[in-house]
Amino acid sequence: MSKQINLLLQEQPAPELSARRGLIGLGTMLAAFFVYAVFGWFVTARLGDTAGQSNAQLVADKATREALEQKLGERMKLADIVKQIDAFRAQSVESQEIVNLLRSGASGSEGYSGQLTTLARISEDGVWLTGVKIGNAGKTVSLAGRSLRHESVLRYAQRVNEKFSAYGVQFTAVELTPESAPEGGSGPALSSVAFRLF
Repeated sequence: MSKQINLLLQEQPAPELSARRGLIGLGTMLAAFFVYAVFGWFVTARLGDTAGQSNAQLVADKATREALEQKLGERMKLADIVKQIDAFRAQSVESQEIVNLLRSGASGSEGYSGQLTTLARISEDGVWLTGVKIGNAGKTVSLAGRSLRHESVLRYAQRVNEKFSAYGVQFTAVELTPESAPEGGSGPALSSVAFRLF
């Protein structure tokens, strides 16, 4: 008969040692969990800050976009621009005609100074001019102005017709448009008449 002897004897750990290892393992796990929780809190806080900054940037970008859209809405429409261009073309053609007349000497060497001097010498109480237009080499004249009384306009028109007949100009029409000053002052409301002679 033979006997077998187990040379490798395993020692059983002492109960104290195994409890200590268990506490160390539990402490390590709790420390790792705490570190992970703190790391998660920092990451969450950082993501919250980034989200807040992104929201603020989004609001600022939206305000900028709305301001740009409003500016674009205030721009002139194409039809309005075309109307202005047509008006400038008409003024340009008229100005070019005047320049051509002055260059060709069709209005004489004095230009329109005679008509303007004559016009400056004609006066009527309560009548003032707001516009003068001379065309067709001085043969057509149009006057615009205001007066306190329509009778004064008629006397003024008669005198202008007499004086301008020397230039071959005849005023054949008078337009009178009553105007009144806005009420709001302490005195009586003043009225005037706008007129055109052509």
